[in-house]
Amino acid sequence: MGARTAKALGFIFVSLLALLWLVPIIMMLVVSLMPPDQRAPRFGGLLISGVSVQNYVTVFLDAPILQHFINSFAITIPSVVLVVLISSLAAFALARLTFFARDLWFYLLITTLMLPIPTLVVPIFQINKALGLLDSYLGLILPYTALGVPFAIVIFRSFFAGFLRELEEAAILDGCTPFGIYWRIMMPVSWSAVAVVIIWQFMTSWNEFILALVTMNSVETKPLTLVPLVYSGQFMMRPGPMFAILTLITLPVIVVYYLMQRFMVSGLTAGAVRG
Repeated sequence: MGARTAKALGFIFVSLLALLWLVPIIMMLVVSLMPPDQRAPRFGGLLISGVSVQNYVTVFLDAPILQHFINSFAITIPSVVLVVLISSLAAFALARLTFFARDLWFYLLITTLMLPIPTLVVPIFQINKALGLLDSYLGLILPYTALGVPFAIVIFRSFFAGFLRELEEAAILDGCTPFGIYWRIMMPVSWSAVAVVIIWQFMTSWNEFILALVTMNSVETKPLTLVPLVYSGQFMMRPGPMFAILTLITLPVIVVYYLMQRFMVSGLTAGAVRG
């Protein structure tokens, strides 16, 4: 009974924490479904007089949301692909190959994780301006990739370092090259690490605001995260459309996490079986 009581109390405590964390998301969703004739929700944003999708219709009619969606995907997906490819190759070299100052290079990469993005805004803006990348997808894809590679290398290196040396030696005896070991042996069983990197990089690139704000000047090239700022004057007195936009920004991240979560589990299982 004591163990069951402790387990029940722990479950209740964790559930309350999860509910507390979900309160802002619930408020956002509730306000986005608020009828247009209701100017403000009651009880701190948790109660509305009815449910209506008119706010979403208003957003799609008054703003080119689809174009902003395309802009965000055109920036986010290439940065995710580049981060996975570059970081996995670098992590394989840092974990399985031997070369001069290997550990020093890894520690230098880790130190870049301590740099906050606001300190890099001015240098990145100057570089983009000199290269003519302002108002260009590449002006955000390249910085997002550079900023995402160090963290991804840490994830991939931890996974590759625990790979059995015997399998690598057997592959070498069969004539497999280092790149063949990376591509044919390690990557197929690294879906757990790949899923973590994809989720993290997608969330980071999709939600990034400061670099996008200083890089994209025209409305036609702005990603979705800048839409609330662009149309804040239009919707400032109408919280329903504003929170509808915020909900639309959040949905792709939730969908990607939901889809990649099962690959994380299957990747972990595959690695355990093959190892």
